[in-house]
Amino acid sequence: MGEISVITVVVDHIPQRLPKLSDEVIPVQIYGLHGRQQGNIATIGSPLIDPIKRLGIYISPTELDFMTLALAVTAADTFVLRKMADDGWTRNIRLKVPLYQPTVWLNQIQNLEKALHFLSGDLWSLEITEGGYSPPDPYSRHHRYRLTHLRGKDCVSLFSGGLDSAIGVIDLIEKDKSPLLISHAYKGDKSRQNYIAKKFLGKFSRFSVNANPLSVNGKTDITMRTRSLNFLAFGAVGAFVVAKVNQLENIPLYVPENGFISINAPLTSRRVGSLSTRTTHPYFLSLIQSIFDAVQIKTTIINPYQFKTKGEMLSECNNQHVLHEIVFSTVSCSKWKRKGKQCGKCVPCLIRRAAFMSSGITDLTLYEYPNLSIVKHDLKNRDDLFALMIAIQRLSTKNVNAWLSDSGPLTLDSVKFDKYKQVFLRGIKEVEEFLQKEGILS
Repeated sequence: MGEISVITVVVDHIPQRLPKLSDEVIPVQIYGLHGRQQGNIATIGSPLIDPIKRLGIYISPTELDFMTLALAVTAADTFVLRKMADDGWTRNIRLKVPLYQPTVWLNQIQNLEKALHFLSGDLWSLEITEGGYSPPDPYSRHHRYRLTHLRGKDCVSLFSGGLDSAIGVIDLIEKDKSPLLISHAYKGDKSRQNYIAKKFLGKFSRFSVNANPLSVNGKTDITMRTRSLNFLAFGAVGAFVVAKVNQLENIPLYVPENGFISINAPLTSRRVGSLSTRTTHPYFLSLIQSIFDAVQIKTTIINPYQFKTKGEMLSECNNQHVLHEIVFSTVSCSKWKRKGKQCGKCVPCLIRRAAFMSSGITDLTLYEYPNLSIVKHDLKNRDDLFALMIAIQRLSTKNVNAWLSDSGPLTLDSVKFDKYKQVFLRGIKEVEEFLQKEGILS
């Protein structure tokens, strides 16, 4: 096997410092207030500065630099197409990015590359230089801008508009927490997130941003394996401002995700790489936490549902009234943006549908493919359904411990590992019972 072709992505907020576009080099302007400066430069982060200023206080250079890193990674992940890789999947990416305080990050390069490799499956080479973007001057109450309300907040929670994140917010509010919600809103997300948020009872604020990656030629990679890094970066910024305004220490950063999806053990042998995402895997989150601790980003990443299935999250939600008001406005589908409708046949949709049945809540979601008997005989649309069917069949012959490890390292603690194992088995069981009810499994 020969060397994998290297693509270099150079990110800078000053366009004059960027190299020319070529087959091997992609220049990206970050934080450009006026968007694209010229036709042969990609952009990212243009809409971010205004919401950062609306937080009303100076952002710590460390948190800002981590956000810059996350956006640079998103740029590379978006603009370097997997289909151009030698094997059609594994990219070899050299990423060059200036930071405001580069010395803080230099001894974390190896850990960052390890985390990125685990997250995306690509080969990453990170070069950090000086001359990065400085923390912007915040708006004050004297400006005519509405500032994000931070007084009285005591935690941050990721809020995507998905079912798990909505339950996470409901449960926090029911526990008398006052969260700052962190939303990464792509096109079509924001109005749905706003609708759901209005139904929440209690006090919360939102920090809603959009990375807005724009390529030179309009072509982008759709796998977006590193998207959770942006969420965590925005969460770190949120944790800093909440702590600063309220004079608190070590603000919790909640990442609400059911344990079955979080572990995301590959359903079949061919899903170890291309079809098995690791966006909230415990190992990845632990890597990021260790980086946070090393550079003194003072927040603790917590997934409160690491050992619950999606069905258990639904049935144990602390405010069933609010849950029923918003549950069918949430989106679980991995393909919904293509048609604005949840498909009903992808793995996340099937787990969602199984969770409703398990919790006893009638599923009123309008799916594009509600009838799985038809999907089962549709050669073009049955891959995910068959993958789950195969996984259910493998349970009787597969070593579950080894199976879980296929998704990544978990823990040497046997008691904790057993908890991962049990939530995985219960998650599979939810899907199995749902497919039996649908007549897909005998």
